[in-house]
Amino acid sequence: MAFIVRAADRTFENLSPDITRAWVLPPGQLSDSRVSIEVLTMAPGAQYSVETGEPELMWIQVLAGNVLIDDANSDRYIITMLARGATAIIKALGEVELFIARVPQALEYDPLLLPDARVRVDWSTEPVLNSEHDSRMRIYLASTGLWKTEAVKGEMIIYPSGAAGAEHHHEGAEHFQFILSGSGTAVLSGEKVTLHPGDLLYNFEMEQHSFFNSTESDLVFVEFFVPGESRTVWPPEVNACGWQPSRIDIKGRVAARELEYHLHGQGDV
Repeated sequence: MAFIVRAADRTFENLSPDITRAWVLPPGQLSDSRVSIEVLTMAPGAQYSVETGEPELMWIQVLAGNVLIDDANSDRYIITMLARGATAIIKALGEVELFIARVPQALEYDPLLLPDARVRVDWSTEPVLNSEHDSRMRIYLASTGLWKTEAVKGEMIIYPSGAAGAEHHHEGAEHFQFILSGSGTAVLSGEKVTLHPGDLLYNFEMEQHSFFNSTESDLVFVEFFVPGESRTVWPPEVNACGWQPSRIDIKGRVAARELEYHLHGQGDV
């Protein structure tokens, strides 16, 4: 059954006087240890070293502030992926909040995942995709085209005021939503649950779910699938959700790449 981890229910530990870890999804909470998730808070000038095990993949997303990751400036538009023995040093430039997720057995999901894999994605240059049937928007954060792996797939979803998505479920992967800003409602097998910034919703395979936003502000969340390849299934009476590329990025510029119209889980993205 799907479950929610509220921002207020995280468990905290001090890694140093300048760094605090809040566990959102600690190692071992899932029966198959598929993914763990933490939020790090770093004081100005703090440094933190990360490393990945031989079969492991991790990604770092800046939630607030700016950091140097191996001397590359990273803000909230940057996601850094490391895998299979890759290491990095994170230096905080001011107060920083980081979202860090680990897939300890990524090599099982993608045997072709390269050793010491490193990818830096500026998602602000990605094309904004518009929902075929409503006002929702999508921006890819992780895909085969971006990360060169099938172990993880992820996107940012924007629900403007009044937007609603159709009920559906996924086969072949489990996935979660982490709320970045705004509030909205998840419908989980018919039950309505309100989500707020910092909340995480974890969906197991085959679970029916949908979202809508009845507030006046945008609901924005990131959504990641482990493994990356999955099939999305809609009820017979519901039109499959297609995504139309706008060829414009979130800052109104010409996007860095072009994508074709596709259904979720399909197409070369």
